[in-house]
Amino acid sequence: VLQSFWLGHSERCNHYSKKVLQIQYLGSHNRLTILFYAALNAFRGFKNSNGNGSKFAMVKTLYKNAISALRSSAELSSSSFSNRVHLLEAEMLAFERKHQEAKASYAAAITSADSAGYVHEHGLACELAAHHYKKIGEAETALDFFRQSKLCYIQWGSQMKVESITQQIENIQQHPS
Repeated sequence: VLQSFWLGHSERCNHYSKKVLQIQYLGSHNRLTILFYAALNAFRGFKNSNGNGSKFAMVKTLYKNAISALRSSAELSSSSFSNRVHLLEAEMLAFERKHQEAKASYAAAITSADSAGYVHEHGLACELAAHHYKKIGEAETALDFFRQSKLCYIQWGSQMKVESITQQIENIQQHPS
């Protein structure tokens, strides 16, 4: 599931997350991690689809399940789970076109992931914030977040993500509007 998510294979991530979440003895931390990435992946899959009703229902269901479980866990261990709660909230707010609230949630996710030392999730929060800012026409802010994301991915050691973000930065610089 995680490999499929990070490689950008949305359909494969969806397929495996359904299978893994059916495992009875998965363990609570593993279940939370899979729920988080499955929900983020559902937003990604919806953005890449034609937006039909069944995809929307899947996004809402995965979001509700993941956010409920993660909020409960964040009450017990804020440093481990609050960045994930904020990031899922940001994606839902962006999905609902509540742009100002989404900006605040992205900022909270970035700060929380950075404070917890989760460099990959810090990078992911910056990357998703960048996509949001790009979508709403704030190219300069998007560039800043893509650059932050790239630094995180360099630190994390993911050359594939560094190359992907570099390409995003070049695309914005060539087509700023």
